[in-house]
Amino acid sequence: MNKITLKYDLNKYPIEAVRYVFYTLTSQFYVLLSTEKNFIKAELKPISDSKIDIKKLKKNIELELRDEILRQRIMNDSLKLREYLIRKAITYSPQTPVSPDTLSTEEEKELEKLIKEVEEELKKEMEEEKSNEIKKTWEEKYGNKSKK
Repeated sequence: MNKITLKYDLNKYPIEAVRYVFYTLTSQFYVLLSTEKNFIKAELKPISDSKIDIKKLKKNIELELRDEILRQRIMNDSLKLREYLIRKAITYSPQTPVSPDTLSTEEEKELEKLIKEVEEELKKEMEEEKSNEIKKTWEEKYGNKSKK
């Protein structure tokens, strides 16, 4: 079979995307890429003598070009994130585990403050209970008066 020649506008398709897409076809075709003004020309020569549907091939190439452009956009948009993750992975240093029995001075102060607050609340509640005589039972409060 003769060679197939395709042209793509470099304003529409970045040269890297075209190169990657045609690289995927190298198992089926000999590929020669060249630039002409604002176009990139792809010459494909089939490796085997099998019949090729040119319309289907062009459609698949167009789909792959759109997908590759999307992949490149995603890669460019996530570049800073990937750099950050790699930098964090390279400079990773594990934290020394803190013994659960050991508290820092700030933690001790906070704990003492919380304990004082709870003690004060309990003290207030106990005073309220004493004043309201809540602890008395029914019999203590009203006696053993029963109606007959």
